[in-house]
Amino acid sequence: MTTARTYTAPTLPLPSHEGRAVALDDILAARDARAARQQAMQAAGGVLISLTLAAPGAVKRSPLLDAVFQAAQEAVENTIPTPQAVNIHIDDCGHHALYRVDGDAHEWKHAMLVLEAASPLARLWDIDIIAANGRPISRTDCGLLPRRCLLCDDDAKTCARARRHSIDDLNADIARRYRLHQQAEHIGVAMRQALITEATLTPKAGLVDASSNGGHHDMTLAHFLASADAIAPYLAACAARGMTFAADAASPAILAAIRPIGIQAEAAMLTATGGVNTHKGAIFAFGLTAAALGRQLAAGSSTTLAQTLADIRAISANLAAEQGTGDSAGQRAYRQHHITGARGAAADGYRLITAYALPAYQRILNAGGSERRALLAALVTLYATNDDTTTIARVGLDGLRTHQEWAKRLLADEATLMDEDRLSTAIATYDYDCTARRLSAGGSADLLALTAYFGRYFPTSFPAAQATEARSAVQTADNPNGIPATTPMHNPKGTA
Repeated sequence: MTTARTYTAPTLPLPSHEGRAVALDDILAARDARAARQQAMQAAGGVLISLTLAAPGAVKRSPLLDAVFQAAQEAVENTIPTPQAVNIHIDDCGHHALYRVDGDAHEWKHAMLVLEAASPLARLWDIDIIAANGRPISRTDCGLLPRRCLLCDDDAKTCARARRHSIDDLNADIARRYRLHQQAEHIGVAMRQALITEATLTPKAGLVDASSNGGHHDMTLAHFLASADAIAPYLAACAARGMTFAADAASPAILAAIRPIGIQAEAAMLTATGGVNTHKGAIFAFGLTAAALGRQLAAGSSTTLAQTLADIRAISANLAAEQGTGDSAGQRAYRQHHITGARGAAADGYRLITAYALPAYQRILNAGGSERRALLAALVTLYATNDDTTTIARVGLDGLRTHQEWAKRLLADEATLMDEDRLSTAIATYDYDCTARRLSAGGSADLLALTAYFGRYFPTSFPAAQATEARSAVQTADNPNGIPATTPMHNPKGTA
């Protein structure tokens, strides 16, 4: 039996909460000074965005609170493209940032409310909007309840006045929220590395790598590296947003919450690549995974791959209704061949990875092989098992089946699989054919990147017998996706 794949990540140091206690008179004086700065900046007109922290107790500044404020600044400033004026004031009495902006005060309030709901850490941020006439725009003005207490569902001001919670408990919650922020950031960084690992793996057939552009005339390795850098912060944001659902069961509501982040990630990708679609599929797959993993980590201190994939299935439950409704390669493949593509892979909890690619990867590692050979074996396994809609768009369904048969033959050649040089040569030789036909296996590349991520951060040891069983299943099955290999081709042109 396989041991549970438990998520592992480095434990990052937590900034200290130690700081100088401030007297009440100093706090009141600081509040007056903050109001004066607001009035001075507002004299020039415009809407003011005021950012402070919910810092209970007499310590208003510490390394931990500095870190929380820095994260808040970055989030607010990423939301404000070009403020008219900025005023940042930090001392022992706390943190205060002022931004003067154009636009409608109610629209800015809505934008900041979205920001405050984006992560567990954002509950510590107090973002006020002051209209041009000097009137603050409250949550109740937007039809919302007052801010909730950090530790319970009661009104925050009521809890504060009644001193229902100890300062130690509140500070412990601040530390917990910052720890979750660290974990979300790490997820983004780790997923970026998985995308780079996939992009730089060489050789690959029909894909961009360090030595070839494969069947792609419009993209290079440099595009993929720039894209991975651009989308990583948004994958971290997906993880953070997933964390806000810790008290709820996984559901399509999480997908609705992260979709705007995915749209932003795609825009950042296109900006970084000059309009080249390098990672649209990966944004979808990794965004779902990040959100599911974030929810699991916020609900408990650790999680397993099985639990994370169960969340992905629940989050993706409504995706079937979207099949065939658009004009992407995947949606066309569904209409023409009933192949479910990226949406189906998510709804199935990435079974191709867990049932085939990960065992192939682990088998090589268990035999003492390198990570590179393990990834190459996983890639060939995905070639054999994945009904890649990108491949169908380029070479039609018959071309896909030919591609899958090549991979199955290679998987049956044990001597080649166990020799890194021979395996590399076989893939590189096949790449010439893929390049000539403009065959692309972009969907398999996305799954390989996810395999690399799972393999590193959900480690385990597969028994040799299980890995061999999975390999045999790949070689003998007509199609592990369950689509008959004899399905007629409905795309005679063979290209998108």
